[in-house]
Parts: sequence; C-alpha cells; structure tokens
Amino acid sequence: MRHGGRLAVWTLGVLMGLGLAQPAWAVEYRLQVVSIYEGAFAAFLRVGEWTDGAAGPGLDRLEASLDKGEVGKGNLLYDRHVQAANELVARAYGGAAIGAGVLMGGAGEQLWDEVRWDGKPGEQSVWVVRPTSRLPQALTRTALKGTGPLRQFQPYGVPAGTRVGAVQIPLGFLAFGEERGTLWRKDLASRLDLSRGIGVVVGVNEDVAFPDTATVIVSQAADPTTYKAVLVWRLRDTEQQAPGSGVIKTRHKR
Repeated sequence: MRHGGRLAVWTLGVLMGLGLAQPAWAVEYRLQVVSIYEGAFAAFLRVGEWTDGAAGPGLDRLEASLDKGEVGKGNLLYDRHVQAANELVARAYGGAAIGAGVLMGGAGEQLWDEVRWDGKPGEQSVWVVRPTSRLPQALTRTALKGTGPLRQFQPYGVPAGTRVGAVQIPLGFLAFGEERGTLWRKDLASRLDLSRGIGVVVGVNEDVAFPDTATVIVSQAADPTTYKAVLVWRLRDTEQQAPGSGVIKTRHKR
C-alpha cells in the first residue's frame, strides 16, 4: 500500500508537471494561405460574389476544391510562400513573433501553405508573403476566412478611420513604419478590419515592374480556429498588351 501510494503521488506530480509545460491560455491555431491567378479565381465566383465582403456558393466551392487538392497546380503560384514575420516586423504590426514552421503547399494534394501554432487568445500573429519572382506583380483581390465563411475582399487605399478587410499601402511607407515599430499603433489599427479574425495588408510596389507583398494579420480567437487566405494575382496593366498590331501596351492605372 505504501509503495502504491508513492507511485500515485509520483504519477500525479508528473501529470501536473506536463500540464504546467504548456501555458493555461495556450490555444492551437492554424493558418492556410495560397496564391492563385486571377483568371482561375474568377472561374469560381458567381454573380454577386464580386462585392466587397461577399460570401457565396462559388467561394465555398473554391475553398472545398483547394482543401481536396482539386484545383490544377498550373493555376497556383508557388514562388510566394507564407512565412512567420520576424520579431521586429511582428511588433510593428501589433503582434508577437511566432516560432512555427510552414508546411509548403505543392506536394501531392496539399495546395495550401499551412502553419500551426499555440498562441494566446486576443493577441495578433503576423505572417508575410514576399514573391521571389517578378511576375505576376499585382495583388488584386483576397478571399479571407476567420469567423464565418470565406469572403472576397478587394484591397483598398482608405483614410484613417475607415476599416476594410484588405488595405492597400505603398510598400515604401510600410517599410518606414516597420523599421520604427509604430505601423499598427499609429496607422493600420484605424484602417484594417480584424472583426472576422483576419485581415491583409497589401504593400503596393512603387516600381511597377516588381511585385506587391502581402502581410496577413490574425487576431487569435478564444477557441481553436483555422484561418484561410487566398491571394489573387495578375499582371499589372503595364504588362498587358493592347489590342492591335505592334507592341503598344496599356497605360498603368494604379
């Protein structure tokens, strides 16, 4: 009996120690990100789903097709994988650095880039997408899922006090704010809508020959949640050839 009692106490101590190894507030989150050509994205959307913030059966079908690996890989861009922001950048966007590895999409039926981590509800985590090739350059639309269904958002440049799901900011301005660490507090908090748990900041490259960037910000929910971001890309207008003979190109409209 004495030996059994000691064993029970030892077992209880081990279990309590294991419980203390993880913070009581730790919640598991998952983020899935994929980049897709605009034409492939448009093939899924139905009438009414181009409205900012819209959801619908077309977007639901896109999500299901990506989950099942049924979207042709030729429609996706694998030169722009998601990665965790470093500590300096994460802090500038009001978040905390996350030490989590990314399962890259593109192998087998896995189309999404996927990352999982344990975090604290109410905090923000920050994830960056930096293309490694030049084309296509323009990030024109996003489809985001946090709480609720997948919804479509077009990036907009908006004044302070107007919040949108995807905000468009000059890349140079973002770099300036990231370096000083004040970007979220002094600017983006009043422009980016995180009420659904996820938003995207599009860094518009002032050099139109080079691509935009994306920063995905997750506002961590109280319960385990899977967040999703579809980034939609196309060639800039400067790369689009106008109808007719010759090599005349349309004027850049951004």
